[in-house]
Order: sequence, then structure tokens, then C-alpha cells
Amino acid sequence: MTKKEIMEICSEEAAPYSIVSASIHGSRLREEDSGDKDRRLNVLLVVDSPKLTLQYKTVPFKNGTLSILIVDRKTFEKDVANDWLGGLLVENMLIPYEPLVNKGFLWQQEVKAKKRLVTEMVDNLVLEYPEMSYELLIKPEYFMFEAMARKASLYPPITYRFMKILEGPRKEENQKTMMKGFETALRSACEDGIVAPFDGYFKITQKRIAAVKRRKLRVLNLLKAVRTSMLRHTVEVFPKMMRSMIEDYMLYIGNFVDPQSFTEIHLFELEDTKKHIFIPTALGLVSLSEKVTIEDFVKTALPGSRGFTASMKRLGGVLNAVYALQLRNGGEQKIIVKAFKNWYGWKWFPLALWTVGTRGFAVLGKSRLEREYAINRLLSTKGFNVPKIIHVSAKEGLIFQEYVEGETLSNTIRRMCSSEEDRINLTATIRRVGKEIAKVHALDVSLGDCKPENIIVTSDGRIFFVDLEQAERGGDKVWDLAELFYYSGHYVPLSSVEMAQTVTKAYIEGYLKGGGKPENVEKTRSPRYIKVFSFFTPPHILYAISMTCGETLKGIKQRIG
Repeated sequence: MTKKEIMEICSEEAAPYSIVSASIHGSRLREEDSGDKDRRLNVLLVVDSPKLTLQYKTVPFKNGTLSILIVDRKTFEKDVANDWLGGLLVENMLIPYEPLVNKGFLWQQEVKAKKRLVTEMVDNLVLEYPEMSYELLIKPEYFMFEAMARKASLYPPITYRFMKILEGPRKEENQKTMMKGFETALRSACEDGIVAPFDGYFKITQKRIAAVKRRKLRVLNLLKAVRTSMLRHTVEVFPKMMRSMIEDYMLYIGNFVDPQSFTEIHLFELEDTKKHIFIPTALGLVSLSEKVTIEDFVKTALPGSRGFTASMKRLGGVLNAVYALQLRNGGEQKIIVKAFKNWYGWKWFPLALWTVGTRGFAVLGKSRLEREYAINRLLSTKGFNVPKIIHVSAKEGLIFQEYVEGETLSNTIRRMCSSEEDRINLTATIRRVGKEIAKVHALDVSLGDCKPENIIVTSDGRIFFVDLEQAERGGDKVWDLAELFYYSGHYVPLSSVEMAQTVTKAYIEGYLKGGGKPENVEKTRSPRYIKVFSFFTPPHILYAISMTCGETLKGIKQRIG
């Protein structure tokens, strides 16, 4: 069938309305001689109708069937703009098509649809990875494959249509054709400050991340939009498209359903879309789809690791699975491996009970891994000392980090209490810790779990922040100080009230010298925070620490005033 013959049929079917655009989707005219007697040519016909028009017609021809979807221009443009028909018409703009009438209009609508999809996918990544989204490096191909995967997950029978495009001799040509619209859409998204180009990848801009995070009731609005789209799809479109959908469904059944069991339909994996999204590590870029176990890491991730003998020792407590991985081959290398599992049941309950009404903790393993990685990267780029991240396996929930040799701040406090030797220098170290925390807070970052065990002082005096899985942008900075002050009291002997005061005063002096806000210190005196640490620190030590906060602030104000 020639283009002229197709347009003659389309003109008859569109009457009395004029044709705005016409296009063939999926199959192309040049495939007519393939010998396929069941071939279907899908035509999208946009007409200039003053009322809502949505019709599906089929016209037989020698080698198959001409399937014509007729829609008025207003409805077509609304579906392109906001999935007004659940994206039913937009599906036609994702796959390669051959313009018959008004190529410019079709291109304009394709780019508009793909830009909206790009924006939605970017926003979804921010919602899925609220902290890690700052570091994501996205290949342009991600948007094409993710768009198809999303459509296929909502309506599996369309999988066959997509798979026909992504296989065979025209695979590369089809992908290149589809990517043209996404590439133009991405350039427009860059102009709007949604994404920014970065060495062949795209990064989500901080401006966009902040805008998505500020949205109110986003989940409710998302559910409402999905519900509205599905209602429109069901009530208005489905009856008209029944025959076309049945044809897609039968092709799907014939290709992707296990003939042994019709109760289980397997969605063919179009593409693991996350393999096109990367994060930086010390060993290079790692895709979010990469699945590396500890054994895999030892064998392949470390350059020259073959021949190494490896041993592991578990560290940490009940909630966290932390291991020290030792690799030996003449010399010795030690790596910290953190496994992020979901907290649940009675393991999590005591922690939730301990902080109820004061502090909420990230519970899901994925969220905690994301925070550990993202805040580590942020602090590292700002000049803070944090363990170098060597590798990440998001699929396995593993982070491999540099082992930091040094003394925990808790041990520093114990040494201060047990001996007067070098107490001046140790007090200066505690003061520097307070100063470093103030600098972190100046970035609008809270450490989340700021107890002394998570602060390491190396032999050359550097201060490292470790265990950042509860850290976040924003967050409760008062909690950081309260945990630091009152938990430190846990390491002070019952009779050493004076030492608790000395430690607390040093923290505060360093914090304020580093630019920390006095009101953050003042708020730590609230019963809301003090009550949490009554499980760990004696009441008279808690009282002494609280009074020291007030007296130190008062003394500083008097000196200034």
C-alpha cells in the first residue's frame, strides 16, 4: 500500500473533518514486501474537530490491515501535555514513526511529550533517591528505556510492540531515531535548569532537587493523577481500542507467557534501565544496577587483587552489619564493608522507643545506604575528612569504605578522665571537634548520629566523621549537639562532674568559634532532648551538662556585651 492510497483512506475516514497530521507508527511502508500476511499498519490521525473525537477503525488491504486511530487535535495535545488519556496517544510518539502529513507539528509534539517524560523521570529519581540524586550521572539512553519500561509495566501486552523495535536489523536505527526527540528534549530541560550536561552524562540540578523536595502532598497528587488517568483510559478509551488491545494481548500471550502456566505472566525485561545511571567511587563509576557481592569485590573490584588472601571480622552492634575486610598479599589492606539491611521487628523497636517524640531515624536499608554515600561525597568535596568510598553495590546494599586508623572520641574522653597527662591537648582536640561540627552545620547538613564513637581522631590530628547513614541535608542540628554533649557524659566517671563540665564547655567553645549558632546550644537544654539520654548517662551528669550549656552561653554573652 502506497502513501497516496493510505491518505485516500484516511481522508474518507476523517470526513467531515480536515486532517491536522497523519503518521504511521511501528511498521513502515517499506516492510510491505516482507511476506508477512498478518501485518498491521498503525496510523495515528489527528483531525481538526471541534468536539472530542476518538475513533478506532480498521481497513483490510492485500497484505494485512490498516488500523487507524482518529483523535481530535485538542485531545491529542492534552495527552501529550499531561497524559490526559493515560498516555495512550503518547505511546505513539515514543516509537519510530513515519510522518505522512505535517511533519513539523508531529516533531513539535514528540519533543513536548518527551520533555515532559524527562521531567517526570528526573523528579521520580529525586523522590526515589532524595540524597543520592545530587550525585547521579545519567546517560541519555536512560530516558528512552525508562519511558518504554514504564509503559510496559502498566500494560504488559505493549511489550511485544516495543520488543519488535529493539530487535532485528533496524535496532540501532530505531534507537537512534527515538533518541533524537529525547536529545532535543534534554537540551530544552537544560535550558530550564532541570538537568545539566556533565562529561557525556546528565546531572540533576540542585535547583530542581530543591524544588521537588519542597512540594507538598506529592504522593497524594501522584496517586490522584494516576487514578484520573486510569479512569479516563477505562471509561473513554478502552471500549474504542478493544480490538487493537486484544491483538497486542494475543501477540504478548504467544511470545511471553509460559505455556505451562497461564496464571503467571512474565514481563519481558526490555532493559535494566538503572544500568544507565552511575555514581562516582574511588574505583570509578558504578551503575545502580551493578550487583557485586563481597566475594566479587575481592576477586575483581580491586586492581591486582588476585592472589590476595581475605578474612573478615564483624564489627558494630545489633542494628548494623559492619565488617572489617583484610586483604593480604605481602602487605595488608583493611577495608570497611557496611551491609545495609532493613531495620524491623524487635531489633528496631528499642531504638524507636528510645527516641520517640524527639528524633526519627531512617529505617530502610536503601535510604541509609543512600545517605551514607551522598553525605560522604558532599562532605568530602567540601574538604571534610570522611572515609573514602571505594565501591558501592546498591543492588546488594553494600558500601566498601576506606578503613580509618585512629582513636574514637569516646576513647579520648576516657583518657582525659583517667589521667591528667596531656589533658590540655586532649581538651583542644575536643574543641576542634566542636568547630568541625559547626562547619558541617554551616552547610545545612546534620550528622544524624553524632555520638563520640562516630568521630575518629587520627595520629596526625585529623578529625574524621564516620557512620553517616543517618546524616542528611537540613535535619535536626540540635540533635547532633545534644547527642554529642549528653552521650559524652556516658564515658565520664560518676564522681567526675567537673570533667563532664570541662568536656561540654570545650565542645561549645569550639562550636561557637566555628560559626555555630548559640540557639542550637541553648535548645539542647530542652527536656525533649535530655530525656532521651537518661538511659545512658546518670541524672546528675545530665544536669551538669545542661547547666554548663547555659552558663557557657551566658558567660560568652557577657564578654561580648
